[in-house]
Amino acid sequence: MPASLILFFCLLFFSCASNPQTLPGALSAQEKLSVESSYIPSKFEWSPLCRGIDTFRFENTDIPLVYHVVRIDLTEPTLALACVKGNVPSAARNASVRLAFNATQFESKFLVFNRLKGVCRIDGVEISKPVEKYCALLFDSSLQKGACGKGFRASIVESQTEEALLGWRNAVGGFFVVLKDGIPCQFKVESLRARVGVGLTEGAKTMYVLVVEENNSSGLSYGHCALLFKALGCRDAMEFDGGHSTALYVGGKSVLLGYPWRSSLNAIVVLSDDSRSKGME
Repeated sequence: MPASLILFFCLLFFSCASNPQTLPGALSAQEKLSVESSYIPSKFEWSPLCRGIDTFRFENTDIPLVYHVVRIDLTEPTLALACVKGNVPSAARNASVRLAFNATQFESKFLVFNRLKGVCRIDGVEISKPVEKYCALLFDSSLQKGACGKGFRASIVESQTEEALLGWRNAVGGFFVVLKDGIPCQFKVESLRARVGVGLTEGAKTMYVLVVEENNSSGLSYGHCALLFKALGCRDAMEFDGGHSTALYVGGKSVLLGYPWRSSLNAIVVLSDDSRSKGME
């Protein structure tokens, strides 16, 4: 076969297999996201899910970027916040679960993902041991059946130390705090990935859940998430496991495209005992 023909076939096959290249002069997703208005709306338009829970979906096809925010009123007496063992789809099958998302990162042993990496304490029972370098979401309720409302408390701590966890019946580990006392934290690496995080307002009256997609979406960095939580009015915010573990079920159905690729080992759920949960009064 002539050398010129061999060269032609090589160019044909290898050029088809190459990744799409950014056109000269075109801005990358990272560059587009340097403008806050490209991913933080001037106004969040909320859609009611049930009493105490509202949802918001953002999309910017120019970046491209898709993320979801859930606003939870922690003073609503018909809601209950809980951590459960098992993956998100299984947790979402419970008829009273209105919201479910993955939480603590996990590691594999012999190619099997079977061990949580960080604290997981459920109703006072330690499921997984703390890892001091990571943060955690802490929550409790003194009311019957774990209902929120008066007596409910929540907090985000930077480190899973014995002192920080003391006195809390529920502790769910994540990665790192991204917003503390209203000030975004600084990170050396600002990669764009699928993200799962929560933020608390002053006094922990409201909790926001942020889930960023990565399928047909650029994803966001920790820094971007911090600014988003701040725009939502949060005082403190943290990141849970993201990437291929990202999962979000709202009203019993997944709202993400193609997730989760990996099953999580625990999930945070919000339950409602409101008989009018399918609509507002």
